[in-house]
Amino acid sequence: MDFKLLNKDTVNMYIEYLKVAFLEEPELMCAEIIDEGGIKARIGEELFNRSKSILAIEKGEVLGRIEFHFYGCIQDGVKMAYVSWIYVLKKYRNKGIGKLLFEAFEKECRKNDIDKYYLIRAENEFANRFYKGFENVKFGTEPLLRKNLK
Repeated sequence: MDFKLLNKDTVNMYIEYLKVAFLEEPELMCAEIIDEGGIKARIGEELFNRSKSILAIEKGEVLGRIEFHFYGCIQDGVKMAYVSWIYVLKKYRNKGIGKLLFEAFEKECRKNDIDKYYLIRAENEFANRFYKGFENVKFGTEPLLRKNLK
């Protein structure tokens, strides 16, 4: 399995993955339509360059994706990442792909000297089981997960 950043070279595979995800679980998608032209236009736009997606790819097919954003606090210099989305196609779940996506994400964080990351957990049984398998994380009363990387 390969892990590649979403970019102009991988965008068409990504759009095909989205089409499958929309068919399988439309209620989990954060948009009502797939705006192919908009997606392609946003790749390379300055604002969206702050966001990154890592794609899990096997045999030319995207099986899953994690999207995240880097940001920093001017006051104390802490560098953080926020995970806004992780999704693995249904037929590829429970095969370790989500865990591998997080490992690729953490590698990207370390490469960029990120101190810690946050995410807001989805509140469903499958997601809760997945996140409870993480090591060295803190769960708050809200569905917020925090992990210090340094």
